[in-house]
Amino acid sequence: MKNISTKYTYIFSLFLLLGLAGCEESLEVELPRNQLSSKTVYISDPTAEAAVNGIYQRMVSNFYYNSVHTVLGQTADELVPRTGIANVYSSNEIPDTDGTMNSSWGELYKTIYNANNVIEGVTKSNTLNVVKSRQWIAEAKFLRAYAYFYLTNLWGDVPLVLTTNVDVSALLPQSTQEAVYAQITLDLTDAVKDLPTDYANYKGKRIRATKWAAESLLARVNLYLGKWTEAAAHATAVINETGTYKIATGLTTTNSPFVADNQESILQIPYYNVEYTYEGGLFTTGGTLLLRKGNALFETGDDRKTKWTVDVIRGGVFLGIAPHKYKNSYSDSPSERSTILRLAELYLIRAEARVRSNDITGAQEDINVIRNRALLGNTTLTDANQLLDLIALERQREFFAENGHRWLDLKRTGKLDETLSVLSDKIWKSTDRLYPIPEPALRSNPFLNPTEGY
Repeated sequence: MKNISTKYTYIFSLFLLLGLAGCEESLEVELPRNQLSSKTVYISDPTAEAAVNGIYQRMVSNFYYNSVHTVLGQTADELVPRTGIANVYSSNEIPDTDGTMNSSWGELYKTIYNANNVIEGVTKSNTLNVVKSRQWIAEAKFLRAYAYFYLTNLWGDVPLVLTTNVDVSALLPQSTQEAVYAQITLDLTDAVKDLPTDYANYKGKRIRATKWAAESLLARVNLYLGKWTEAAAHATAVINETGTYKIATGLTTTNSPFVADNQESILQIPYYNVEYTYEGGLFTTGGTLLLRKGNALFETGDDRKTKWTVDVIRGGVFLGIAPHKYKNSYSDSPSERSTILRLAELYLIRAEARVRSNDITGAQEDINVIRNRALLGNTTLTDANQLLDLIALERQREFFAENGHRWLDLKRTGKLDETLSVLSDKIWKSTDRLYPIPEPALRSNPFLNPTEGY
């Protein structure tokens, strides 16, 4: 029997708003930690601005800069431990007591709580700038949608929390994935209307959401929902912003999608007030995680293999190749940021949507943008199924070890069983397509149902 009396302890640890200041790049005002009430925060524009920045600051956490890459990569067919020894993620044997699952669940809900706090506080205030208020609410809705996108794709049916009232949220039952996606779409549609169209408000730094970030996530969401026309339209809206966004070519150390404020990036998250990312220290030349398919993943001459991976050799023995997209491992150069949305995804989203809408020529053009950047030749494929296979492969090559794309792609296309069941180091069951809802959450809320198979 779950202990209902622990609900407040758990919910407060889960949803606590942990400070609003930190990153000097984006914050002008540091709020005293004992002044977090809405009456204090949402009385002036500077403190409200700091509250919005606080949502991003709290995203500098393990899920967003580590687990989203490493755990999702291992549960897919993408990453394996360098040691060759399987763990609970690479074998798909994750228990509901796993600490990483618990922290990931909690960090995503903290983002949602902080977003809800801004939405409620700004909405209730009558002292804030009206135009800025609309933007702040739009940003909060975008970030709430982003967090829910991962929650529902990793755990399926999840509580849909739209308030900071713990008495309401503590015992919420799970909402269907359909309902969660409806809220995501609503939030992003609202956000598009009031987000800025450029980065001028942020001194040109691509560290906060714009209209094009919301359009990008809408393109992804509609692709996942099988709404091809809508996915292509949202992707096109971003691709057409040629004055702001361009594919980074050359893939040099100083010209890549992961360099701070490069033209391919749509949204990046700074890692505190430094020039490096956690990813730079996570995916080092030492290669603690290797690409499962190794060199076989890439065509001969693929510049992504050359520029984004590193050979791992121990004692003169070649062990494989490791991701090495982020080059800065805790130093000052090059200046990099965790990149959560970038233009390459929009081309591949539109390519897939176009194939499924029988626009073969248009799909080829979009695929070729990505292939040509990688120094590969144009595709000559015209068969729809072959093109879809190529797009899936190009997504795997383009987004390896990046924001869980491969795991989510296998899931949304229904290819998890056929891809993972044949791998000898995995103990695969169809129910492993969803992660286990953490045991502390189950204990705190008797209306949550354990994930099937756990």
